[in-house]
Amino acid sequence: MTSDIPPFPGLPPQGPPGCPDCGAVLDAPVPAHCFRCRLPLSGEVAGRLWQVERELEAVEQRRLTLLRMRSELLDQLRGLRSRPKATQPQPAVAPVRGVGQSASQEVSGRSAQTVLLVLGAVLVSIAALVFTVVSWGRLGIGGRAAVLLSFTVCALAAPLPLRGRRLHATAETFAAVGLILVLLDCLSLRYLWVAGSDSVSSPGYWAVATALVAVGSVVYGWALRMRVPLLAGFLLALLPGLLIVSAAELDGLTPPATAMVATAALDYALLRALAERPEWRALLRADKLLPAAAVITTCWAVIGAALALDASLDAGLDLGLTAVDDRVTDSLQAWLPLGLLTLLTLAVALPHPRLGYPGLSTTARRFAAALAGSGALAAAGGTLSALLPDGWGAVGYAAPAALLTVAATARWRQGRREGQVIPVGLLLVSGGLGSALALVSAVRLVPSMGAPAGHLPATWVNGSAQTGSWPVPVTALTVLWLLLAAAGAVRALGLAPAGTDAALSASTAVGLALLPVAFGLPYPVAVGTATALALVGGWYLSARPELTAGVLTSWGLALLWALADRPATITVLALGATLAVALTVRGRPAPAVTAALAVAALGAEAAAVAATAGLAQPDTVLAVLAVGLATAPVAARLTAPPVAQAVEFTGYGLTVLALLLTTDRPGRLSFDLAVTGVAALGLALRADRRRIAPVVGVALLIGASWIRLAQSEVRTPEAYTLALAAAALVLGHLWRRRHPGAGSWPAYGPGLAVGLLPSLPALVADGHWLRPLLLGCAALAATVLGVRLRLQSPVVLGGATLLTVAVHELAPTVVQVFGLLPRWVPLAAAGLLLLALGATYEQRLRDARRLHGALRRYS
Repeated sequence: MTSDIPPFPGLPPQGPPGCPDCGAVLDAPVPAHCFRCRLPLSGEVAGRLWQVERELEAVEQRRLTLLRMRSELLDQLRGLRSRPKATQPQPAVAPVRGVGQSASQEVSGRSAQTVLLVLGAVLVSIAALVFTVVSWGRLGIGGRAAVLLSFTVCALAAPLPLRGRRLHATAETFAAVGLILVLLDCLSLRYLWVAGSDSVSSPGYWAVATALVAVGSVVYGWALRMRVPLLAGFLLALLPGLLIVSAAELDGLTPPATAMVATAALDYALLRALAERPEWRALLRADKLLPAAAVITTCWAVIGAALALDASLDAGLDLGLTAVDDRVTDSLQAWLPLGLLTLLTLAVALPHPRLGYPGLSTTARRFAAALAGSGALAAAGGTLSALLPDGWGAVGYAAPAALLTVAATARWRQGRREGQVIPVGLLLVSGGLGSALALVSAVRLVPSMGAPAGHLPATWVNGSAQTGSWPVPVTALTVLWLLLAAAGAVRALGLAPAGTDAALSASTAVGLALLPVAFGLPYPVAVGTATALALVGGWYLSARPELTAGVLTSWGLALLWALADRPATITVLALGATLAVALTVRGRPAPAVTAALAVAALGAEAAAVAATAGLAQPDTVLAVLAVGLATAPVAARLTAPPVAQAVEFTGYGLTVLALLLTTDRPGRLSFDLAVTGVAALGLALRADRRRIAPVVGVALLIGASWIRLAQSEVRTPEAYTLALAAAALVLGHLWRRRHPGAGSWPAYGPGLAVGLLPSLPALVADGHWLRPLLLGCAALAATVLGVRLRLQSPVVLGGATLLTVAVHELAPTVVQVFGLLPRWVPLAAAGLLLLALGATYEQRLRDARRLHGALRRYS
């Protein structure tokens, strides 16, 4: 027989079910029997009982809602007793709000409950602490023990009836307060010297106390199926190790780091066992506690690792200024926490069927592997740095980083895709440390690579060469070679990210070039080594393009070092030009680039030879100009267009550079511009350069003439404009012949304007007859030719200039005539002119109105 009462609609979500008889909290799904009173909970009768329980709970919730609404309405009516009748609101039917509902809810009920419980627990704990510490002396021994014990027992026993009434959050809060009171009991026992606690130190006492409280808290939480005691016991279990270290009075950072890492390892073993056994988690109700416990364990292990790393760095890099023997001892002591950390994190990084944590993501496992690599590198690097002399700490850390990089790469190559988590994590940390060390070494080696540049003024200005060896930081060079060996091994194993070949080639070139300097060999040996590296690498460059960065680096070092000596500079530039020409002829790897480098090297060679021969700066610049101008005919005979263009335009660059270097000497600049202009006119013989080369050549020649005229203090404008005007007219005529449909203004306008207009201002200031005569003849000729050829620009510009000359010549006579006339004549003439203009304007307005009317009639 089943109940015919339908279930109450819209039931709110229920919490964990309780036994109908004893009230014990039951796990989901509901078991067949109650674990406490053994009441059967399955079957037809039990099903009806559960339905009745749900309906009763719904009725109880509805009853509570109605009672709360009744209380609110009564409060409102009581508040209206003192009001006048006229102001009393009329009754109206309005929807009744449910329990806990309001117009706007900013805080949920669960959040408000949590805040109240937490605040209450904190306040009670503070009150208990104040009572224990401050007010303790007002009671006797029996009273003190009775008060604390009674409070503790009441707080720990309160969760039993609270959970029976299904007030789970309140029960958890009382459990937390009870555990805090237990710790205060331990504090009171310490104050009262009970149980022989005065025979041990305070850290030792608290180590035992926290361990016992942690175990008791876990048992208490397991017995009552509560989470807060379990989490509190887990947190308290972290402290005994540190307290034991403090009780043993062990100095340094290594003992607490060891204790913390060892505690984290034990916690990891416990958490892994719980994660693998669902029945244990169900028994302890620890499903929601595992993530928080895992985060706490990780943070604890990271803090311990940071302490151990600090101890290792102090010992390895002598940050604490201790003796060598003490440094070695301290570094060896740091092996214990760092080794434990390495083993622990490697276990975490392993896949789950082995020692790994179930459900851990690949990113988290790689992070664990990186931590393992960090621990191993810190331990090995600290010891090696302590054994090495002062200043060699970077070498001590670079060696294990290089070894770990090679080993991880080898394991990465052998492992399958799913088994490459640990190698990738190890490569991340070892590669990061290696990159940092490489950057530091490069910063320290840069001043050594540029040291010979300090002798450039003495060599090329004063003429006295100061060559010799220079210091090189041997530790930085050693670190560089260790990292190069590791990078080469990694490249050989098949791991080559983008840019690896270029970086490896350039770094190898730097390392090989600095070896003679590090061994203190003479200056010529160092320059010869860098030059030989560039030549050998350049010879094999066509077959091995990845050597490009190394060749350029070694060539740059050879040239930089050779600049400290003139013969060395000439030799290196000659060899570099020869190598560039050879690579251009071979056609690989980039013939256009090598051709441009060859031209640049020849220009620098010309300058070096001229300076060494004792020539002055203008003559040295003229040598560079000669090389730049010679590239044009050479490029004309080359068959490969990219190579020809590279040679030609690099020569143009040398030419511009040479002209810029002579700007402080106007006379030599005029000569160089004239030479360059003649060369440009010669370049116009090429069919592909006939458009631009004549213009450039004429412009350069005109510029040369202008500079020479300015240097001779010639101020006549025609001396500067006639040549330019003639060139512009010739070029315009040629352009118009090529484009017959073009107008006269773009063809002849610029030339006529430059030739005629600048002379007009000089005409006003000139009192002689020659300039007006010549300018008038030129303007008349331009006007006649424009009329003859029906061209607008010569007619307009020539006529305007001719009219200006005529006005200029007739102006004195007109002034004399106006002086002979009476003074009323000009006024009368001006009045008549204005009347004529006004009449004409009125007639034009009338015509416009008539036209407007006609158009409107048409529309």
